[in-house]
Amino acid sequence: MKSIEIYGFIGWIASYIVFVVYLAWVFLPESALHSLGIHYFPQKYWALAIPSFFVATIFTVITGYAALNYCFCNNFNSYENIEDKYTRLHNLKKTELHEGLPEVYDIPINVVNNVLYWQKEMIEKYLPKHQD
Repeated sequence: MKSIEIYGFIGWIASYIVFVVYLAWVFLPESALHSLGIHYFPQKYWALAIPSFFVATIFTVITGYAALNYCFCNNFNSYENIEDKYTRLHNLKKTELHEGLPEVYDIPINVVNNVLYWQKEMIEKYLPKHQD
C-alpha cells in the first residue's frame, strides 16, 4: 500500500471519530460528560456558532469570487470578446500535415455566423465532410 492511501484511511477514520466526539459534546448533558471524566469543554454556544461561521465564510467566499470575476469581465460590446492576444486562428497548411486530430484553434466569428445561419458555401469550406 502507498503512504497516501494509509494517510487517507487514517484521515477518514479520524474524521469519523471527531464527528462522534462533536455529537457527544452537543447532545450529552454536562452531567454525563462529567461522569465520563470530561470536565473542561467549550460552551454549547460554539456547537452552533462554529458551523454557522463556516457556512457564512463559504457563502462570502463564493459571492466574492463571483463578484471579482464579474469586475474583470469585458463589456458585452467589447471586441476582445471575439478576438484577443490569445486567439489562435485556423492554419489549413499546418493542419493538413498532421495525421489524426487537428490542432485546437478559434473559429472566426464570420464562420460561426455563417454556420449558425446556414450559408452553405461556408459550411462546405470549413467543416470537413464525413467519410463513411
